[in-house]
Amino acid sequence: MNVSSPVPTKVPLLFEKSILDQGDQISKKLHLLSMQRFPPHAKKNLRSFSLAEVATYLGVSQSHLKKLHLEGKGPVPETSTSGRRSYTAEQMLELRQYLDQYGRSDARMYVPHRRPSEKLQILAVVNFKGGSGKTTTAAHLAQYLALTGHRVLAVDLDPQASLSSLHGFQPELDQTRSLYDAIRYDDERVPLSEIIKPTNFPGLDIVPANLELQEFEYDTPLAMTDKSSNVGRAFFTRISKALMEVDDRYDVIV
Repeated sequence: MNVSSPVPTKVPLLFEKSILDQGDQISKKLHLLSMQRFPPHAKKNLRSFSLAEVATYLGVSQSHLKKLHLEGKGPVPETSTSGRRSYTAEQMLELRQYLDQYGRSDARMYVPHRRPSEKLQILAVVNFKGGSGKTTTAAHLAQYLALTGHRVLAVDLDPQASLSSLHGFQPELDQTRSLYDAIRYDDERVPLSEIIKPTNFPGLDIVPANLELQEFEYDTPLAMTDKSSNVGRAFFTRISKALMEVDDRYDVIV
């Protein structure tokens, strides 16, 4: 007796669908957790600084700052019940401006902005090895320079956007632009000034990163093979040209 086997029907890829569904659920859970911990209207804050810290950043003595407060000069610090004084980062900038205008007994400048004859300083923190502390070094360096009174621009060149995340930006949720938008080869390129965002550190701005940054590596070979244009051949100058658009706004770029 011949028993014919049933003709196999086309079975849907249940496994693939299950993976996609689980991935979608994970994304939703992560987004919900992020919204609970970091709602869209929330902003990353910066703590106040003790009198000793402010004196160190400004390069003056603690007794001099106490004297200014007692004489009613400069910004008014927050005073605790025990008499300890603390200043916000914004107040430190006010103190710098006050000392630069009224407290100069010598040629010293408390506001260390570069003179018109001085060039913009660009410091690159790079290493081909992962996990070598590039992001941590760049973040601390940029923040320290801002606290010492410099006008600083931090540029995140990592598609993982760790430096951006440290300053409260979530590229996957905030839909922020990156440096890619200022160096891309097509007509959608925008000025760098439209990408720069302020951070919670006064005097420190940032060019956030996102996954689109990696597209520059794929776009460049195509641009280099374009016989109708030479823009691809000078790909190594595109970042420096973008930075020069905001040359007069900063003292240091990290």
